[in-house]
Amino acid sequence: MNKGMKLRTTALLLCALLAPLPALADTPNFKYDWVELGHLSGPYANVSYTFLSGVQLHAGYGSLDLGAGLTRKDYEVGFTGEDGIGESTDVFTDLLYLNHRTDTGTGVTTDDGYRLAVGLRHRAWKLLEVDGWLAHNYLAQGSNELGLGALVDATSWLAVGFSYAHDSNQANTTLLRVRLYF
Repeated sequence: MNKGMKLRTTALLLCALLAPLPALADTPNFKYDWVELGHLSGPYANVSYTFLSGVQLHAGYGSLDLGAGLTRKDYEVGFTGEDGIGESTDVFTDLLYLNHRTDTGTGVTTDDGYRLAVGLRHRAWKLLEVDGWLAHNYLAQGSNELGLGALVDATSWLAVGFSYAHDSNQANTTLLRVRLYF
């Protein structure tokens, strides 16, 4: 195993061990139980459900039209942990299993691996939530991602907004989303 691979493996294991720590925190500042629907360059769905205080089961699906006859379906499942770091700010971590299936028109290729992300959610005003994250995708073609988003709380159970992300291996993506809290 080369030095770079050993360092990445060690970093992933350390982050995996630290990811559950937010579960030891006090009450979160935000709701983490939701179903989210949206549009990427195709349909998008995401669900988050708290099963331990501060720890959520997370699952998602997205469909991307990559152009030139290429389409990709992304599946993810894993855990999110969150911790309040102020009255209006939470820090969160994601540890997800990823499966990307790309249809080239002549065949299907699959790339799977893990995603580790850390981010902040902040309530800027009473009705506006902004979030940002950094992530590394441990896939055959590993990548780094930087993202920003905003949600407006229309009611206590409904929010609408968008996210923008830049992935070092892909074009930028914009996601329009509707989040239903339960």
